[in-house]
Amino acid sequence: MQKIIASDMDGTFLREDHQFDRERFRRLLDRFQEKGYLFVAASGRSLLSLQAVFQGFEDEVAFIAENGSVVSYKGEIIFEDQPIDPKVYMDIVHRLEDSPYGSSSFLVLSGRQGAYLLTSAEQSYIDMISQFYLKTYLVSDFSEITEDIVKIVATFPDGTLEAGQDWLNKHFDSVTAVTTGFESVDIILSDSHKAVGLHHLCQHFGVTAQEVVAFGDNQNDLEMLDFAGLSLATSNAKPEVKQVADTVIGHCNDEAVLTYMEDMLNDN
Repeated sequence: MQKIIASDMDGTFLREDHQFDRERFRRLLDRFQEKGYLFVAASGRSLLSLQAVFQGFEDEVAFIAENGSVVSYKGEIIFEDQPIDPKVYMDIVHRLEDSPYGSSSFLVLSGRQGAYLLTSAEQSYIDMISQFYLKTYLVSDFSEITEDIVKIVATFPDGTLEAGQDWLNKHFDSVTAVTTGFESVDIILSDSHKAVGLHHLCQHFGVTAQEVVAFGDNQNDLEMLDFAGLSLATSNAKPEVKQVADTVIGHCNDEAVLTYMEDMLNDN
């Protein structure tokens, strides 16, 4: 392996309709294999969701899922971070319910097997979450969950996202809330992020950080962009992401990441 090309998905590699040009990507992967380049889908999405997005390419790309908590290549789990302690996530659930900023009916607890929502959640919310998780399970109380939880997704009412995120980061030391491009935040362990997963992937293949190219658009990409030897932000990225990136490219709807990768190959 000569180089690792890691890209965030929603708002970066994927268009706003959550799709990409598969024929174009097929041609790109063929050239990547000739060069010894590895494409990595690095996302807050679950591993199952990423595998579904790249159906047909599963054995040719690597996955950094759940904001770095799970790293997989060719069906092998290369790295898996510690889960969130049930006492911690139940404390978040209860205190968020009593806060001015959220409701447990708009929470998702994400595990390796799927996403868990409350039976009290609105059907429209369940339908929206189901776009990003292959499997969703309804429980009457989050305490019923028996599998490990690696991420919490909290959705906030209109106009309260920033305040809700600040409240979470002020009240809970062991987790961090980061924006991901929707009206929600991902709540993950404070020492868990995409750069952690990328580090383990580099170790697995014997690739240095200098040989990593990374693309992103949101707060959950910041550590990954800082880790990479070359970092790029889409034009639709948050201002703080553009500030840390080496270069700003085009909009995700124009498939700017695909264009940049093609140009990169042509230049080499």
